[in-house]
Amino acid sequence: MSHVIPFRPQAAAYTAPDVQALSARLLQVETAETADEELLDLLLEAEIAALGALAKARAVSVGDVVLKLATVVRRLGEERDGPLLEGEIGLLRSTLCDLQRLSKEPASAVSA
Repeated sequence: MSHVIPFRPQAAAYTAPDVQALSARLLQVETAETADEELLDLLLEAEIAALGALAKARAVSVGDVVLKLATVVRRLGEERDGPLLEGEIGLLRSTLCDLQRLSKEPASAVSA
């Protein structure tokens, strides 16, 4: 009797989202222009998703933290009609957590 060995694909290695790539994507979506109402709706959804992804991304360096803060500052510098959006508040909270975590790590671990 032969034994059946089930195929179990190896789980792909998890890679943390790249803060630089997410920041660039958010900027690209923010600056996109169109007169098409349907495309505007899609761009708004993409902007919210990109902002959320950036908030969830874990900074691995001080440079990443600077990018996250620069995003909030850029968005606050725009003409606004109201308070911070939920995604912007989430990004600020995430950035604070990153700063707290990075400040507790030894300097050699932060620069690696």
